[in-house]
Amino acid sequence: MIKPSLLKVLALCMALAFSGCMAANAASDSDSDEVAATPVETVFLQKDTIRNELTYIGQVQPNKTVHIASLLVAEVTSVNFDLGDRVEEGDVLFTLDAKDIQDQVRQLQTALDAQGIGVESAQYALQLAVDGSAQQRLAELQYQNGVDQAGFASRNANEGRHQASKSRDAAQDALEQAEEMEASARELLKAFESNYSRDMYIYNPNDSDPYRADLAMQYQELKSAVASAGSMVLQAESAVTQTENAYKMAGIGRGQADTAYDTALETFETYQDVAEEGREQAAKQAEFGVRSAQAQVASTQLQLSIAQSNLTRAVITSPISGVVGARNVEEGQMVSQAAMPFTIIQMDPVMVEVGISETLINKVFSGDEVSVTIQALGESAALTGTVKAVSPVASMTGTYTVKVELPNAKELIKPGMFAQVTFVEAQKSGTLVVDKNVVLSDETDRFVYVVRDGKAVKTIVETGLTSGKQIEITKGITGQDELIVVGQEYLYNEMPVNVVARDGQRVD
Repeated sequence: MIKPSLLKVLALCMALAFSGCMAANAASDSDSDEVAATPVETVFLQKDTIRNELTYIGQVQPNKTVHIASLLVAEVTSVNFDLGDRVEEGDVLFTLDAKDIQDQVRQLQTALDAQGIGVESAQYALQLAVDGSAQQRLAELQYQNGVDQAGFASRNANEGRHQASKSRDAAQDALEQAEEMEASARELLKAFESNYSRDMYIYNPNDSDPYRADLAMQYQELKSAVASAGSMVLQAESAVTQTENAYKMAGIGRGQADTAYDTALETFETYQDVAEEGREQAAKQAEFGVRSAQAQVASTQLQLSIAQSNLTRAVITSPISGVVGARNVEEGQMVSQAAMPFTIIQMDPVMVEVGISETLINKVFSGDEVSVTIQALGESAALTGTVKAVSPVASMTGTYTVKVELPNAKELIKPGMFAQVTFVEAQKSGTLVVDKNVVLSDETDRFVYVVRDGKAVKTIVETGLTSGKQIEITKGITGQDELIVVGQEYLYNEMPVNVVARDGQRVD
């Protein structure tokens, strides 16, 4: 099938050839020097965008590839998926025989329950060792009671001695008072005897003198008072002696009671030290028993945890959603850590890995959108991808690896397919852009032809960016110029032209 643009060129060539023949015939017939106008097609340029693009070949890779292995050495009891099947995250891929592991879990659980009782028993023994046994507590109470009784006796003895001291002091005071009374009575008696002659107060029954009788009576009373005071002194001295003896006896009793208290207290404290040392030793032994029981529980718990973990490992699930890329296991087969029973690949999205040159590496960034073409997809070949990663280090081939993400909802793009990835090296918008074949060149300049006054005018231009089919014109013409885009190869400066099509529309 011939493209429309090619048909235009062929038609224009035939028109040129025909016009050339007509011109030759006219010249030969009329012998005239007039040159026939050359048919051309023109456009008025509009500002556009031009890109300088570089295309590299890459290969499609899965977004994720996960190789599934078994951590147990066991027999496969079921396989649920085959090569190419779709799996979701958490789907069970295959299962292993777990009967031995289940038995081990039950045994360890039973042992753990028994060891828990052992820990409680050891803790109870430790508490008894810390608090002391019932016999120790009873002995301690008895010793404490002895100390309390001895203390009570000591306090009583001390109170008795205090009372004896008070009685002794009272007796001493009474003795001093009696002695003072005796001394006073003797002084009165002595004063009486010194004031009167003995004949005056000696009692005579035949004496009828009342004065002498009264003196005699006074004298007898004084003598009686002296005798009475002397008797009181003797009684007070006896009381002093008795209270002194009682005070001494109270002191002896107090000393004995204090000694008994000190002995009881010392005995109690000695017992406490011995009992405390015994409790400490018993507590250490009991504490060792608790730690030993707890260590057994911890060891069994660890074994149980490992067994339970192995039990869950007997059911192998997919860690991601994707497609089974490889299946290397059958029911009844023994598997181990060395085998890879399943490979799961994630195909939405996919990644295209491509190596780019050092001239482009600093112009490509993560997040850039790029054009991707996969010929294997036919009509779906043109896609838009997103740059996800750019390697900062060159590979052994001297290129830099770029990963481009492609959406793949229908999973038509398969890993291993080849893809053409087109990167924009440079881009400019709002500039004049023409097909590359419109711009001609000679030994010195690049130029185009524009139509002015029915003639093709050679116009020198400057160019900029170049894409595969287009080129930017930066200087020389404007959008007001009528640019010849078809037939320019057959022109020369000031050559008459006939515009047969303008901006894609035929001119009548």
